[in-house]
Amino acid sequence: MSNIAAARTGRDDDNATLSHGRYRSALLSVIVRRRNDQRAPHPARAPLPSAAALAAVVLALALATVVAGCGTVTSPLPPPARPLPGTSPAGAAASPGPGAPAGPCQATTASWRPPAVLPAPGQAAGPTLATVLRRGYLTVGVRPDTPPFGSINPDTGQFEGFDVDVAALIGRALFGADGRVKFRAVTAAQRIDLVQRGQLDLVAATVSVTCERAEKVDFSEPYFLTTSGVLVRRGSPYRGLGDLGGRRVCAAAGTTSLRQIETAPSHPIPHAVTNVTECLVALQDGTDEGVVNDETVLLGMAAQDPKTHIVGRGPRTTQMGVVVSRAAPDLTRFVNAVLQDAKRNGAWSAIYQHWLHAPAPAPPAPTYRD
Repeated sequence: MSNIAAARTGRDDDNATLSHGRYRSALLSVIVRRRNDQRAPHPARAPLPSAAALAAVVLALALATVVAGCGTVTSPLPPPARPLPGTSPAGAAASPGPGAPAGPCQATTASWRPPAVLPAPGQAAGPTLATVLRRGYLTVGVRPDTPPFGSINPDTGQFEGFDVDVAALIGRALFGADGRVKFRAVTAAQRIDLVQRGQLDLVAATVSVTCERAEKVDFSEPYFLTTSGVLVRRGSPYRGLGDLGGRRVCAAAGTTSLRQIETAPSHPIPHAVTNVTECLVALQDGTDEGVVNDETVLLGMAAQDPKTHIVGRGPRTTQMGVVVSRAAPDLTRFVNAVLQDAKRNGAWSAIYQHWLHAPAPAPPAPTYRD
């Protein structure tokens, strides 16, 4: 196991352990259920299960690298893997919907300049950092449904992914040891709200930096550049959102991906879900015709189902950053110092190569406000 991979273990309480047998049982029950559905003499499609039940099954299938269909699991996710209470998809502020008034954004997406030298573990100065050090651990929200950025390993029950490793770097720099980061699963719609309300110190969950979000929270300097795309079934005539007018297209609630669907000139029909893995099931069973998300997340979906592929990709200019409270500039500066150090010493490149299985490009350049 690499040093980076080793850092992903032992970061949460014993309740975080998931049974690999539970995932396999869920997979078998779904396969049987889908076969029974296929044998049914009537053509009517069964109603979709609830978002919570569907998310549990889809997460199990995604981690098993096979997605077979829809189903339910009675065993709940452990506490760290269960999304915290917060913004519901219906109230997701990041996606006001078509026709909503939008004034000019006055916020800056530039981040706070880090100190020239990364402070030694336990020596970081600032009120928020002092509070975290006294507490003894850092709380970080990650997504369990976006491999290779965030998911739960079915063998260890631990969160893993690009975002998780970035958060582990921050915790290690702050405390001088691994095991001092408490991860919690968040939905796309909760990512800004939970930091804004002080329920989490940080969120590292494929959050794109936008002016509208920067009016509510601060962002670290960018740690990844991506672009959006559309996942469609192979053999379909679609080459982008422009071809999907009047068709259902899926994205997670509270995301810029959903906003992209809502504002597309071709007028596709938005389908908002709690967890983006639900979109792959909807695409497979014909409920939806496309899925919009970051390119790297869609690549993970396409790897799970070779009958799908990505279309409509643009240039990789969308920045992803760590979400921090606007009341904690000392924490933002420290996170930026960690990211700068990782970009210089090769840790960032190692994380990139480990999770994306490709040579690492030049790290994203920062822009500071001071």
